Amino acid sequence: MRGEILTFDAATRMVAIMGDDGNRYLFPATAVHAGLTPRKGQRVDFSPTEDGKPGEIFILQSSESGAASTQGAFDLGRVVSRTFGSIRDNWLVLLVASLVLVGLPSTLSAVGQTFFWSDDSTRTGFIFVGLGSLLYLIGFFMLQGTAVKAAVDGFNGKKTGLSDALGVGVRAFFPLLGLGILASLGMGFAFLLLIVPGVILAVLWSVAAPAVVVEKRGVLESFQRSRDLTRGYRWNVFGLLVIYILLTWILGVAIAAVSVAAGGSWIDGGGPNLWINLLSGPVVNVLSGVIASAGVASLYYELRTVKEGAGPESLAEVFD
Repeated sequence: MRGEILTFDAATRMVAIMGDDGNRYLFPATAVHAGLTPRKGQRVDFSPTEDGKPGEIFILQSSESGAASTQGAFDLGRVVSRTFGSIRDNWLVLLVASLVLVGLPSTLSAVGQTFFWSDDSTRTGFIFVGLGSLLYLIGFFMLQGTAVKAAVDGFNGKKTGLSDALGVGVRAFFPLLGLGILASLGMGFAFLLLIVPGVILAVLWSVAAPAVVVEKRGVLESFQRSRDLTRGYRWNVFGLLVIYILLTWILGVAIAAVSVAAGGSWIDGGGPNLWINLLSGPVVNVLSGVIASAGVASLYYELRTVKEGAGPESLAEVFD
């Protein structure tokens, strides 16, 4: 929702705004994003909470110069909090989308691996694994598009239907396909050279998929857009990637332990427990896909707000 600041009491640190819905809202100055100073007449974008009070407040325009507020402080804790808040609010949509877009391709690859234990079916195994890997690549980027839609709606206090969220990813299918192929080739080649170049590209291109979905940019333009958005905050983005990688690793270890308890083993083999080992991989991919996609959506949202002053409503407009 948007509105205009009516008053700011420096003594009580309280700000009054008139919302475009005709209602008057009162909130503490600490709610203003990036610690900017509120002034009378400024246009703001804010997210009403369930009790009707505003949440974060984004200053859209300076009352003195009319220039958009374009710089703020990146908050890693805020991104992590938004990530798990988005998962909590949209867990069913994200889980089902991850099962379809990531879980099924991962299962196809797992089935392909079983053929490697038969000398007569090696070619079939390679076909299954190759197809599953390609579909996983496409599905993972589509999942990011789905998560962006769900997250932006959530930041505006709206619920997202599964068909609406998936529709966003489907509409951007071909650009996301091109993005996924080029990103995988680029990062794969960089990792073959040294680990560091691969990590650098992962940071530089971390929000390319949301740029495709939200801003409807082309593939190459989205890579550049991601580089522009992450500039100045790349160590923060790297720290966030490390956090999510550690979470995924912990998740994988936990599921592997459950697999062992169910009769599997730590190392895949051709025995009767092969399926327990192989199917634990898709489970890890589904759950880590939920975390990663919500994390990318929250990271993109944070970068847009701290660098460009874009509030939740302005991001939601692209889906209307």
